[in-house]
Formats: sequence, C-alpha cells, structure tokens
Amino acid sequence: MKILATIAITGAFAGALLFASADSIGQDTCDRGGNHTIQVSEGPDGMPALKYRGGSAEDVHVCNGDQVQWVLTGSDRAYLVDFMGNAPFPGAAARGSSNGVVSVTIDAEDGEYEYGVNFEGEEPMDPRLIVHR
Repeated sequence: MKILATIAITGAFAGALLFASADSIGQDTCDRGGNHTIQVSEGPDGMPALKYRGGSAEDVHVCNGDQVQWVLTGSDRAYLVDFMGNAPFPGAAARGSSNGVVSVTIDAEDGEYEYGVNFEGEEPMDPRLIVHR
C-alpha cells in the first residue's frame, strides 16, 4: 500500500513539474526565424474568417525576426491587412493582396498590435499580433 501511495505522490509531483516548466517556457522565450501562417477565408457572412494552426487567430504570438503570412484560401477576392499606423514591421502599415498572400517580417518592441483584415468595401476584423523579444 505504501508503494502505491509513493508512486502516486511521485507521479503527481513529476506532473506538476512538467506543467510548471512548460508554462514557464511558454511565450516568454522565442525561437527566432519562426514562420506563422494565418489562413484567411470568406466566412458565411462574406466577412473574412481567420484561422491559425487550426484554431482561432484572434491572438497570435510572434517573436522579432519571425515571418507572418496571411494566405487566402477558397476565394480569389482582394483583401487588406491594415495595422492602422502601428505596424510591428518596417514600411507601410497596410498591405494588400490580389494574389492571395500578404507577408511581413516582425521587427518591433514587445507589445500587442491590433490590425484589421477586410475584403474590399467590408468592415475589418480586429485580431492582434502579440510580439515577444
């Protein structure tokens, strides 16, 4: 009985250490040169729908030097990615695409950068890139 209790306690302790170390590494460390692809598609309401790694693209964490691409799928509409003057990359804050791809390299201070994605004449969405150094 004592052996089973010792195994259970040891397993719980090891699990807690594993969880804590994965959490502490999380978004505080960066692997420079990462690539991030955000899929842009036309939603049922005609508005852009964004997905990142199969889930929500509401908040995407990136690091300085990372490449971020917005790739249009399932449509041939022109779209705009607009950081409204607060871009986390050098150059113009708005990037448009008629070929389906908008690509930038991150070069910014730590922080949250809201942006809009919209098709011509439509209201923009308001997701964020969160930059870590």
